[in-house]
Amino acid sequence: MDMRRLLPTLAAAIAGAVLVHAQEAPASTDSKPAPAEVTAATAESAATPKPAPPPLVAPIPGLFDIDLPRLYAQGTFHLLLNPRFGDFFHRDYIRVPAGVRWTFSDNLEFHTEAEAYLSNFFRKSNAGYGIGELDTGMKYVFPELFRPDFKAGFNLDTQVPVGSPPFDLTDGLNHITPSFVIEHHSDRRPRLTTFAGYGLDFVSHSFVHGVPSPNEPHDNSMFLNGGAIYDMGQLKWTFQATYTTTAVISHGNTIHIVSLQPSVLWFVPKRYTLNSKTQWIVGLGLHSTWGPDGFQFSTGSRLRADITFGQMIERMRGTFDFKH
Repeated sequence: MDMRRLLPTLAAAIAGAVLVHAQEAPASTDSKPAPAEVTAATAESAATPKPAPPPLVAPIPGLFDIDLPRLYAQGTFHLLLNPRFGDFFHRDYIRVPAGVRWTFSDNLEFHTEAEAYLSNFFRKSNAGYGIGELDTGMKYVFPELFRPDFKAGFNLDTQVPVGSPPFDLTDGLNHITPSFVIEHHSDRRPRLTTFAGYGLDFVSHSFVHGVPSPNEPHDNSMFLNGGAIYDMGQLKWTFQATYTTTAVISHGNTIHIVSLQPSVLWFVPKRYTLNSKTQWIVGLGLHSTWGPDGFQFSTGSRLRADITFGQMIERMRGTFDFKH
């Protein structure tokens, strides 16, 4: 990767997103309308309130990996598509991860994601197509566990390689990962959200061959993470730091890994997508890692489509509604 060419491109993209956000902000004026105009404008504004900026609910792997204690609206069914367009240039296959999130109640969510892939026709490869990995799990948000400024959630994820995927698509390990995350948000600083979490990763060998990634534990491990989100509406700046160690929990050599991951996410306004109900998210980020394989630095970009199916399974949810 030629960093001298990639970093200017990354900086230009971030600057463009900031410029678009600035152009979307309402312009101030020193002129004061007449009382009648003020009344009419106020009435029109009350009749058609400006929609609130979309929140960051689901994680975006590779840019923001933390599953915060946030849920979509109760009963909603979301389809998440994360095509990896960079694979056109770097791999013999193209990854097209697709996931589903179902908010069962005010506190409980179920989700699953399939790491689908297909041959890169630009390289005339014979990688084929299929699903190489399945990720399933649940999230529970504790009701009023802490003060109003705090939220807490418990996540449980399982990651299992399946089928006969390309050799370097998966690490060939099964993962079971419970984690606990606390989020803090105060009205005194409405744009800033901070978070911290703790989790365990239990691994076992699968029947699928894979390639272990550098600076990864490849063994049972525990991790601590923390960071912040600065919310500017359609534009959100994120930062996460993670410390991972195999101390105490594994039976092999003890290793320590530290990673820093800043990113910027742009929630594309509806008017740029013909008022579609699909929420498009464009993200750019940096990733620095220190571990047993040395120092690594990389850049990443993501495009995600968040498709909402509304209350399509409301009757199903109502059948099992434990509130009755």
